[in-house]
Amino acid sequence: MKILANLQSRPRVHIDTRATSAASERRLLTTVTSSMADPVPAYLEKHSITGMLNGIVEDLVKEQPADPITFLINGLLKESTKRGQETALLQRLNELKTTLLKDQQEVKGLAAEKKALEEEISKLQYRVTHLCLTIDEMEAGGATSGGSSAKASGGGGVGVTVSESGVKLPASLIGVPPGHTPFSWAGGVAVGGAPSAGASAGTGTSAKGASAPSSGLPKERFSDRVAVATLLKASGAAEGTRVVVMGWVKTNRTQKKLCFMSINDGSCASHLQLVVTKDEVPEAMWEAATGAGNGASVRVEGCLKASPKEGQKWELPVESIEVLGPSDGAKYPIPPVKINLETLRAITHMRPRTGVMGAVMRIRNSLAYATHNFFQQSGFMYVHAPLITGADCEGAGEMFQVTTLDLAKPLPKLGNDVDYTKDFFGKPAFLTVSGQLNGEYYACAFGSIYTFGPTFRAENSNTTRHLAEFWMIEPEIAFCDLPKNMDCAESYLRHCFRHVLENNADDLAFLEEFEINRKADEGIVDTEAKLRERLEVVVKNDFGRLPYTEAIEIVSKVAGPREGVPWEFPPVWGQELQTEHEKYLAEVVYKKPVIVYNYPKGCKAFYMRMNEGCAPGKETVAAMDVLFPRVGEMVGGSQREERLDILLAKMAEMGLKEEDYSGYLDTRRFGSQPHAGFGVGFERLVLYATGMGNIRDAIPFPRTVGQMIH
Repeated sequence: MKILANLQSRPRVHIDTRATSAASERRLLTTVTSSMADPVPAYLEKHSITGMLNGIVEDLVKEQPADPITFLINGLLKESTKRGQETALLQRLNELKTTLLKDQQEVKGLAAEKKALEEEISKLQYRVTHLCLTIDEMEAGGATSGGSSAKASGGGGVGVTVSESGVKLPASLIGVPPGHTPFSWAGGVAVGGAPSAGASAGTGTSAKGASAPSSGLPKERFSDRVAVATLLKASGAAEGTRVVVMGWVKTNRTQKKLCFMSINDGSCASHLQLVVTKDEVPEAMWEAATGAGNGASVRVEGCLKASPKEGQKWELPVESIEVLGPSDGAKYPIPPVKINLETLRAITHMRPRTGVMGAVMRIRNSLAYATHNFFQQSGFMYVHAPLITGADCEGAGEMFQVTTLDLAKPLPKLGNDVDYTKDFFGKPAFLTVSGQLNGEYYACAFGSIYTFGPTFRAENSNTTRHLAEFWMIEPEIAFCDLPKNMDCAESYLRHCFRHVLENNADDLAFLEEFEINRKADEGIVDTEAKLRERLEVVVKNDFGRLPYTEAIEIVSKVAGPREGVPWEFPPVWGQELQTEHEKYLAEVVYKKPVIVYNYPKGCKAFYMRMNEGCAPGKETVAAMDVLFPRVGEMVGGSQREERLDILLAKMAEMGLKEEDYSGYLDTRRFGSQPHAGFGVGFERLVLYATGMGNIRDAIPFPRTVGQMIH
């Protein structure tokens, strides 16, 4: 404190920086230190402080760094190293480094343990679900009430005891892999002496009448049959189990006294082979079996048997067969030979029975499930947007009009215009192009919502990427900006493809082989990654992100998408990126999905938020597109314009009438807030997940220009 007081009491020294030289700075340092109280110079001399500081100052003056403070600190650290005096700071940094490395190893170990526990929980949940279903079946099949127990046995099966205290499984059932009920694990169990699910139950349909373990494999709900997919995944313990299977004949051939038939019930891509032996069934059944043409529906019963054929786990020796619906194989629209996809589009009511469309539709189903799963788990509310609307969300005017006016008669007029007060709604009505505007109303009340339904656009486009009727997923998120909106879109897409990889392995394998064969037939040299590899890239890698202006600069540096091929549409700032530009960025530059954001105002919809601080003529909006290899635009979204005055100005600029959007404007008048959202074309999602080349093969009944079948 005395030193501080002495220094503070001394007159301040004014330095004229215009005349100060390096030498005068050094003299100044020496003068200040020598003028202090006597103990101070002794201390400085003892530790060689003066010489050290003068040396550092000389280096500072010589190099004149942009960051002098960091320079001085580094000088002190170097001096401490020379003297062998490691500073407390360095000691602490080394300690922190050691601690961080140790923590990283612990985190890796904990992450691995967490993953293993999550997998175990999933397996246990699966077992519990099927165990509960089994108990329900046991109780319905003869278990008594009032606290008494029911013993499950029969056919050499293992007992399962059900009582008020719970369920007691025998040791042989512990640790059985998931995918089966306790019955299937035990190799077939009956309840209370009564036939269990799938057994003949005294119907008299069995040709042999021999007793066999009744089916412990789970039946399809509301049906007596066991799905083919369930059979093909059954463990070895299921051999000899009696099952009832129903499906449609895919192939049928007879060799002397044996009839080999394959059937499929739509539950998976693979078929189940049936073997009918002439000497083991009544003559009428033999005639029915050999006469069943392709497409016929059949009900068969028998006991599962391990198949001797390589690549085929099970076959079913038939004890009973009934043709439920005959089919003339000679006239069946789907021949056993190859048929191209274009031909199938002309018979959209029959093409679901083909292997390729079966795989596509099962994956479509999985993507729909994953969509609801993602948003429900993320706290979103599912909202049903109307299909009939009076507003053009996109402002493009490409809408299908809805009217009850009799077009065969002269239309009522009001001046030179049609008098729509005479129409059903009293005003012009259209099929919706988007559920976004209605979704925003609910987001402004519930926070986070999503719509998932059909939308329509009367765009006269006949490409492999466009449909007139298609499904859209459109989330809207209150209190959300553009970066968070991009995070949501990326998380959703990666979740969907991860779900397909985990739950549709057989279908993906089928479609991957189909794609390889299709390209070979078309003479295409296949240099791209296989289907499952492409999906893995999406799931395992963060998406690229770049502003529109940078994207235009990148695309403008090359003459075309590949060597020797010029751009069909040369890139120009202010115009939308074309599909060829989008694919180039995703396929060539990033080699993975990429998000382009901050598009020019002139090429985007009126509701997108204006960015601030833009140069005149370079105004942009907070819009984003997610671009995928092979597809181009997968997602389009934006932060919405929440400022009423700016929104009104943009609507006037685009010629939109305020009265048509009165409800939309009210959300800005009463409690407006930042919010954002995006739209995903569901068929494009299906297209990428399946590797199909035409979007018309990604929807059950495609609607396009000049085409509306069934």
